[in-house]
Amino acid sequence: MSELKHHGILGMKWGVRRTPGQLGNLNRKDSKWIVKKSGKITAQAEKKTSRELNKYANELIKAPGAVTKSGKLSAATITAYNKRKAELMSQSVSSLRSPSGKVVQFVAKRGEMGVMMALADEGYNMSQLKNGVWSSGRVAYKKTVLDKA
Repeated sequence: MSELKHHGILGMKWGVRRTPGQLGNLNRKDSKWIVKKSGKITAQAEKKTSRELNKYANELIKAPGAVTKSGKLSAATITAYNKRKAELMSQSVSSLRSPSGKVVQFVAKRGEMGVMMALADEGYNMSQLKNGVWSSGRVAYKKTVLDKA
């Protein structure tokens, strides 16, 4: 059975630190590894993909319907951008493994700009998540919830 475990805690506020034991169902080594390395991994992946992602964003904004009448980005535009960002960032860390051998993946957020870092079993099909993950960790358009890591 394939699993996807997400780095983040439901209701956690920015800047609040929690001990590795509070991170969820991951083993102790993975929990410590996430606490220590997740920020650096995310920053490096964003840096590696920024040029290509900026090109994509410029093309995306020019598409019809990308901006609403009120001048805000449409939900479809945000979803497309997040999916592409998650795809590019996941490719940039494709050789990275956690201490237990899980693969580092990025998952698109839904309803807001950004991605989340997740640990998944080798071969987990990320396209099962269709339109990303809500901030709460609930998968959009799929009746499962990510195990928060």
